[in-house]
Amino acid sequence: MRKLLIAMVLFSTAALSAQLPPASQYEVSDLNKAQIRQADILPYLERVKQNPLFNTEQVGRSYEGRPIYRISIGEGPVTVLMWSQMHGDESTATPALFDLINKISQDKDWRQGWENRLTLHMLPMLNPDGAELAQRYNVQSVDINRDAKDLQTPEGRVLMEQAKALKPDFGFNLHDQGRFYSAGPNPQTATISLLAPAYDEQKSINQTRKRAMQLIGVMKQVGDKLIPQKMGRYNDTYAHRAFGDTLSGMGISTILIESGAYPGDLNRQAARRVNLAMLETSLESIASKSYLAMDLGPYHDIPMNEREAFRDVIIQDLQIQGEHQYKLDIALDLDLPDANRPRIKDVGDLSPFYPFFEFDASDWQYQPAKAYQLTSSLKLTGERYLELLKQGYGHFAGEPELLDSQTGFPVLLNEQSAPAEKPQRNQRAVFFMQHKDGRKIAVINGLLIELESGTLLNGYNT
Repeated sequence: MRKLLIAMVLFSTAALSAQLPPASQYEVSDLNKAQIRQADILPYLERVKQNPLFNTEQVGRSYEGRPIYRISIGEGPVTVLMWSQMHGDESTATPALFDLINKISQDKDWRQGWENRLTLHMLPMLNPDGAELAQRYNVQSVDINRDAKDLQTPEGRVLMEQAKALKPDFGFNLHDQGRFYSAGPNPQTATISLLAPAYDEQKSINQTRKRAMQLIGVMKQVGDKLIPQKMGRYNDTYAHRAFGDTLSGMGISTILIESGAYPGDLNRQAARRVNLAMLETSLESIASKSYLAMDLGPYHDIPMNEREAFRDVIIQDLQIQGEHQYKLDIALDLDLPDANRPRIKDVGDLSPFYPFFEFDASDWQYQPAKAYQLTSSLKLTGERYLELLKQGYGHFAGEPELLDSQTGFPVLLNEQSAPAEKPQRNQRAVFFMQHKDGRKIAVINGLLIELESGTLLNGYNT
């Protein structure tokens, strides 16, 4: 039996943190989470149902029968459709939609500035089954965002039915992107990436797509203020199965917002706040038609994001001993947000990548971790654990009931994939580093622990 014990909180490293964009006064509570499930939003849905400002209607059900709701407001001739969490593990924009609903409800003057010119429809959490499982796909294991043609998923059919029935002028497709994206070729995370999806292989620009690009130019002004240099432009290669590209081809000016990482912000509250600000500004600009004065320069000025630009941890120039002696860089993937299985992602020359956390190991030597065999009960206090780590024991083997972990550090039990003589890709991130002056660092489940002081050098965060 193999089991992982992590009796700890998710650590935040001060050196990695940055000041978040300010919270809106309309930010709803209890949704500061890495994963949002339908149970998290049901209390807010119930409030919206009771609010006469909104028309809340169940427009379908997921494969497992969970309800999918549409929340509508406004009486204007221009129709806007927004949908979130088409991918169940991409949660960021769902709280932002409820923040927007909260602002609509409470800020009467702002609402009255556009509600007679626009009709707004929102589908928060299109994929509630995937959200429940914290997975990208629905329970058919189908990517809903690649089902725009075949429509074999009930969730995809709901979205297409809404698009055809409502005939929106604008569509906001709200997603999350991986934490390793950069905002262009520089060490800045792409906290938000924007795109006006193509509707053909040639990436043509007709009036429909041009309007989306113009509106993104307005949204860029918001991003430049709140997250300067942390905004990218998503790849516009045509994907004929995708909803954004398909809806763009149906005459809907479609805007993709991809929420990404921000330093020290595991639950993506920075991206949530920028989503809200961009959606607010978009409604204002659509209502006033101010976006029509925008040329396409600001859209094209947004740097193309780069998908695999970052690594969670890069250990530089670690000396490897053995029959052959050599130095290499090691990149660790911390498997965020839950840190269930941090691993060695890459080895070699990793100079092209930007680290969230970097350690100069040029004077350090790699050492494999030994397994401590449990033959009797072990009360693993923090002090006792540090003693064992200093002896080179990085994980434990034996019956789980023999180990009583009382330490705040991660503890690995019955780990079969710890690297041995030399570090290898996809092995567990557990090994030691020995300095030439005798100091020692344990790398346990991706965390670097300075053993003399028991200090954590990094954390489970971006």
